[in-house]
Amino acid sequence: SPQARAGIISTVEVLKVMEAFVNEPNYTVWSDLSCNLGILSTLLSHTDFHPDIEAFVRDVFSPIGERLGWDPKPGEGHLDALLRGLVLGKLGKAGHKGTLEEARRRFRDHVEGKHILSADLRSPVYVTVLKHGDSSTLDTMLKV
Repeated sequence: SPQARAGIISTVEVLKVMEAFVNEPNYTVWSDLSCNLGILSTLLSHTDFHPDIEAFVRDVFSPIGERLGWDPKPGEGHLDALLRGLVLGKLGKAGHKGTLEEARRRFRDHVEGKHILSADLRSPVYVTVLKHGDSSTLDTMLKV
């Protein structure tokens, strides 16, 4: 948050406030949380605290990720699709085990032509498998 970056309030206080939004359904709120946690994760990326912030991201984003799931539900709007992509991407980058496994499965099915990835899932799936993949994953991605 701007207040934390300015030193007005502590990062710990900001994280406590973020936890309060765990049941929030609004895309804009989650987008802001994602952005601020992304900044914090980048700042801590080469410190001993990075695994802790990644665990925090998994804890905060898991409930909404489970609620949204991977596939659209009848009656969902455009913002739900955006939120799903945002949340699954955040969980995947943070190393959430279930998200990583499903992203790998969907990527493999997409590459093999069994099931084409929907447009709203391409980014979270690609980012997840690339971040947690190896050189063969990159080679496969370049051929897609």
